[in-house]
Amino acid sequence: MDRRPELPTTVVRALRAPVPEDAPHHIPTSTVLLGSSVLLTSWVEGRAATRLGVLDLRTGRWSVVSGVRGMLRAAQPGIDGHALVLTDQGLWEIDLVALSVTRSLRTKIGKGNDELRAESDGTVVVAGSTSTMESVVDSSTLTVVRRRRRAPLRLTLPTAAARRAGIVRVLHEGSGVLAGGTATREAAPQRLLVVSLEDNTEIASVEQPTGLSSVHVVHDGIVAAAPDLGRSRSLTAVLGVFGPPPPGTVPGALDDLVVAATASAESLLIRASRRKPVRTVHRDHRLEPGAHLHDLRAERLTLDGCSVARAAEADSRPTISRVHVTDLELQASTLSGAVFEDVTVDGLRAVHGSGFLFGCELRRVTLRGRVRGLVLATGLDDPDPATEALYARWHQERLADPEWMLDLTEATGDLTIRGYPARFVRRNPELQAVVTAEAVADDAWRSVDPGRSALRVALHELVRSGWEDVILVADPHGAHADDDLRYIRDLRDLGVASPD
Repeated sequence: MDRRPELPTTVVRALRAPVPEDAPHHIPTSTVLLGSSVLLTSWVEGRAATRLGVLDLRTGRWSVVSGVRGMLRAAQPGIDGHALVLTDQGLWEIDLVALSVTRSLRTKIGKGNDELRAESDGTVVVAGSTSTMESVVDSSTLTVVRRRRRAPLRLTLPTAAARRAGIVRVLHEGSGVLAGGTATREAAPQRLLVVSLEDNTEIASVEQPTGLSSVHVVHDGIVAAAPDLGRSRSLTAVLGVFGPPPPGTVPGALDDLVVAATASAESLLIRASRRKPVRTVHRDHRLEPGAHLHDLRAERLTLDGCSVARAAEADSRPTISRVHVTDLELQASTLSGAVFEDVTVDGLRAVHGSGFLFGCELRRVTLRGRVRGLVLATGLDDPDPATEALYARWHQERLADPEWMLDLTEATGDLTIRGYPARFVRRNPELQAVVTAEAVADDAWRSVDPGRSALRVALHELVRSGWEDVILVADPHGAHADDDLRYIRDLRDLGVASPD
């Protein structure tokens, strides 16, 4: 029998998930209700470690399953405390009691699947919403039985009642209520609307600034999930939507679940932080002209979505000075055009092109430890040619100052220097060598076989550019470290690279 919605004022609370503060953003997940006792969701920790979160709706206890690759897309309950979990990288059988992966299927079903449905013959069907084919999988052995063409997709439009209420995407219909979002895109800021199916009365309207992907009836209320749990770090609980649960359902009210789940999440996060300290993450910051960051020390720092504005005057360029950072990570950030003065970075990792720093002015900048994915180039890459010319003039003015720019004597790793003269750079001769423009003028360097080393690219750039010289940096951690070192040695034997 349907539960009739009550119409007193509802209460909205955050149901905390055990997602750390430094979890990456912009990685969408699904949140799935298994029966009436388990809620599943997922997020990413650290560099790329996927975590499957399991919330026991009877006790409010969170558990975390590791070993699952890919973000949660769908799930089906299994037998004997097991569940089949579909991610964008495969199909996994999870023991919800032991909280471990028992089997997996990652081949012959394709990637990017987001649909999982059970058939009556003991099989499940795996498919992608945009695919023309689907896989039939034996759920007892987790093997592919056959591939077949999918039935044509049916376009489902919101009902008249949903449209009248302002719901664009219907996410739940039943138990006497209609619930959904007010935007067509899951990730768009929107409202969660809950209305009565009996008289179309609005029961709840909740702002969802990080989007809305799913709605689930839990106990006497509703739990809504955003698509980016790494960003929201919480689910939304709407209390008081229903009256007391009917006999035979899971006992306990949603407000009790929120309290227990939040306490469980915080306990898990405290234990995890003891094993691995949480990173400090600064997101979506922009240094405007005239900005000056100075006299700072930080450890385990991540810059995510940070940028530097262009300046019209040399003195108004955003400046970072007297800063010491240990373990710096750049994600989806660009610091091009900034002035760095008396800065030390001990350990740096730049992902997805965030390490391209163009048009920066360097004064006494020291790099230490492992460096990954850093490219320093003097020329600013800007859509406005006048701005590029302005920064190029400031670079030429900097060359008149004999103060050293960069210290690489204690740095190793994947590091590229373009356009900064070697006379301004302190180097480690065991891993780094200087080749002047004069040394490559006679093409003798072309006779040296680089093997699998990519350092030869820098010599081609030196020939085409107006640089004084170029610094070749061998990466001792790379897959082609031996070729890098041999190439530098051969260039020195030929007299192309200076002995330093």
